Amino acid sequence: MSCNIDEAWTNLKIDYESFDYAQSSIPQTSAYFSWLKAQLVAKRVVAWMIMWDGQQYPIYNLTQPAGMYGHVEPVIGILSNHPLNDTTYYPDDVVAHLTNFGLKTVYREVSTLPCAWAGPGEPADCGDNDYGIGYPYGFGWAAKGFTPDVKASRAAPASLHIQPWAHEPDTRSGAAPGPLQGTLTARELTVGAAYDVYRWDSVGESFTYQEQFKKASFTAASDTYVYTDNESFPSDGTTYYRVILQA
Repeated sequence: MSCNIDEAWTNLKIDYESFDYAQSSIPQTSAYFSWLKAQLVAKRVVAWMIMWDGQQYPIYNLTQPAGMYGHVEPVIGILSNHPLNDTTYYPDDVVAHLTNFGLKTVYREVSTLPCAWAGPGEPADCGDNDYGIGYPYGFGWAAKGFTPDVKASRAAPASLHIQPWAHEPDTRSGAAPGPLQGTLTARELTVGAAYDVYRWDSVGESFTYQEQFKKASFTAASDTYVYTDNESFPSDGTTYYRVILQA
């Protein structure tokens, strides 16, 4: 929720940038879309909070601006008919996002996103759409990476692919957690340089670069390297990987 996501991301050691919905002048729609575009162009995943058409706001007896949303989704990309170094957002810019249970990417023109809202206790009106970005507030948190640490400057960009990726047990409904298998791809490596792969299985231990957390070492033969971890991790846990250039 908007009132605890900052605390959650900080505790999980995620470095982020948020849209200041509490202090920005309203309506925030234009400023929010400019902020959103800048984050997506920087290749950051954004968690946005949307309104459902017909749902009353604020939710949970909260006081606005808190509670002016009904769902959280990841926004993963942007398409534009204009150069992406043009920081202006355009009505025909298209954002790509994922949904709660869907496996397909959803594309929405920015011009279709705003919802109307008449005041406390009133429902959102998102026109012909089932959901949209709230009016007059905008909510967004962009993940920049992990919280900087003593070796962050030597960390290579990396992405994690998990199996299974399309489904995981719903532990909130009582299902037992399942094992996930991770494949890590490091990028922008220096050919001939030596790197170490670290893995941590708890928040408390994460980013403590002790030998016990080193999973592999390699010398880069190209600008990418793929590490397949034979050891699974639970779907209800917190596991971190990092690829570090050796000193």
